[in-house]
Amino acid sequence: MFFILVSICCLLILRILVSQWSRYLLFTSYDIIFLIFYRYSNICCLIMYKFDEKLEIELLPAVIYKQLVDELNYDNGWNILAEYVAQQLGFKGSSWIKLLEDKRNLKQTPAENLLCELTVRTCTVRTLGELLKNCKLLRALSIICERESLIITRQPNCDGTDEVEVDFGKCLKLKCQATGLPPPVYTWYHENLPLETQNKEELSVVISSTDQEGEYKCQVTQINTEDLIVDQLMSNSVYLKIKSRPVIITKQPLSVIEVLINGTLKLSCLADSHPAPNYQWFHNNTKLDIQKSSELVIENFSSKNEGKYYCHIYNSVSEVYTEKSNVMIELPRQKAVAKIALLVANENYYYQEKLKTPQKDVAKLGQLLEQIGFQVICFLNLTTAQMKNAMNFFSSLLCEGVYGLFYFAGHGFKMQESYMLAVDAPNNFLRTDAICESELLAMILPKDPALLVVILDTCQTVPPKELNPEIHKEIPKVNEYRSNKNLRNLIQAYSTSSHRPSYERFSNDCGLYVTHLSKFITRDIPVQKVFEETGKSIDIWFEGKERNQIPMFALTVTKPYRLIDAIYAGKTSDVINNLKDITTFPTKTIDLCFKQTGINCQLVIAQLIKPYLNFLKLNLIGLDDDVTVNLYNSVKLERNNLYRSSQRNEFHLHNPQINKGPIVVSIERDGTSFGATLFKVTDHIPPLLRNL
Repeated sequence: MFFILVSICCLLILRILVSQWSRYLLFTSYDIIFLIFYRYSNICCLIMYKFDEKLEIELLPAVIYKQLVDELNYDNGWNILAEYVAQQLGFKGSSWIKLLEDKRNLKQTPAENLLCELTVRTCTVRTLGELLKNCKLLRALSIICERESLIITRQPNCDGTDEVEVDFGKCLKLKCQATGLPPPVYTWYHENLPLETQNKEELSVVISSTDQEGEYKCQVTQINTEDLIVDQLMSNSVYLKIKSRPVIITKQPLSVIEVLINGTLKLSCLADSHPAPNYQWFHNNTKLDIQKSSELVIENFSSKNEGKYYCHIYNSVSEVYTEKSNVMIELPRQKAVAKIALLVANENYYYQEKLKTPQKDVAKLGQLLEQIGFQVICFLNLTTAQMKNAMNFFSSLLCEGVYGLFYFAGHGFKMQESYMLAVDAPNNFLRTDAICESELLAMILPKDPALLVVILDTCQTVPPKELNPEIHKEIPKVNEYRSNKNLRNLIQAYSTSSHRPSYERFSNDCGLYVTHLSKFITRDIPVQKVFEETGKSIDIWFEGKERNQIPMFALTVTKPYRLIDAIYAGKTSDVINNLKDITTFPTKTIDLCFKQTGINCQLVIAQLIKPYLNFLKLNLIGLDDDVTVNLYNSVKLERNNLYRSSQRNEFHLHNPQINKGPIVVSIERDGTSFGATLFKVTDHIPPLLRNL
């Protein structure tokens, strides 16, 4: 009876203690049953402990206990162990883990709180060891277990291959596995140099450089909790061989380079390949025996070193040649007192086939020339007389020191010389119905401009005899031209060569020639290089295709003129100084009064299509919705130049300078005119346009 009473008292005391702890730890007395079961499970254990397996963990030496706490606190190892214990106990572990983290209640680290919990549940060294082993917390396990020898269980060359071959861009994967306590630490080596980021069982490296070829191996190390090396082993080696790859140029030499006299020329190129590429430089197709690296260096540069340079790059797999670099002596920079361009786009022909791209070509070219400092004058659809007037005005601007550029896009032909057709050229035209290039040069060159560039974007074909026999009987007029100072300052460029057509390429916004010319016209290169590179670009575009258009140019230029050359304040004519005022077309608003009706409105005048000076938009505003407007020429013209727009009360006016009389502005209601007034448009256009 006494024994029974004592047993009951012990159980009551134990129940009270458990209930007190459970208020903090969210456990019940059933936890003890689990831990007792866990303690005697897994009897077949191969772990050799440093202490008695039945020793409760609270009785471990203080130094060992502290090592366990520090190790479990490191990198949140306690959290892994706590979640595993909670899972084995079969309850929700989040609240318990949160409590273990709460230092305000227990004034201890999470690892200390966890070990305290296990102590309450009579956890032994063996039970803790099994828990740490199952959680793979092997560094903590090594604190209470005897050291196990370091053994490499899987070599990187386990398949018997000591050499692997990998393509560029692919991944090299090798694996090394080892066992032991303390747990093994892996360090991979390439050619006896450690790979800092490769510290796992598996090596994974993307092959992106030939430098990665060579020997790979893994060093396995045991490090105890005091960070002392216990043992080290080195795995077998595997040699990486990178698969051969053809030469690919990654950097081309500069296409154009200028070098100071007695200066140093440096050209470089780069290529990627395996095996590594070899380099051999050439000058004008002559091998330079000592220039065998990716960089060419020539000191004391002189005129004999000018020319084209390129590099032959090769390996055992393939060979390639770089693009050619045009190298010349750098001469002093030129300057212009002004830069002026006249651009004419003829596409709406009266008797010839209408064209589609000249308007876009001139607009594009004009925009680019303005970017590099040119004052640009653009006209659309000019007659023969108007073209000659425009050329005369242009020639009057090109005094000494001025850069001039003339561009024409439209119909043309070639008979000994190149000819341009105005929009009013007759169906069976003669040479006298066209404007010869020499006629333009005869106007301009006596003015001695510093530079003159003439670009004809036209066909250079000969009119067929069966369609136009009279032109072949015509005796041509000879236009002599020369400059007063015999300056070498002329470049003549053509969108195609003699007896060949020029194409518009309707699939693009601009014609073929301007599409490629626009890539180079604003670059810092000599003006002749602009046209040389344009021709090359068109050649590349035509590669592999049937072609008839082959651009060409001729020049007398010897100075290093550039279209981007700066403008300096030199002596210029009053016309050039006031050029902006006489060519700009600002939007104007004019008050109109219909006196007989008492109605007032406004007429807005503006450019219809920028940058064309000779195409206007007339818009009447301020009228009631039921009032419409009609415009009429008061003096009959040979060809109408006034058109109604699709917009209400808007009209388009082409070449307003030809209107000899005022324009009649009529207001109508329900189709009946009830008022009119006159408006003289020529009073409101730029002076240049009045003289066109």
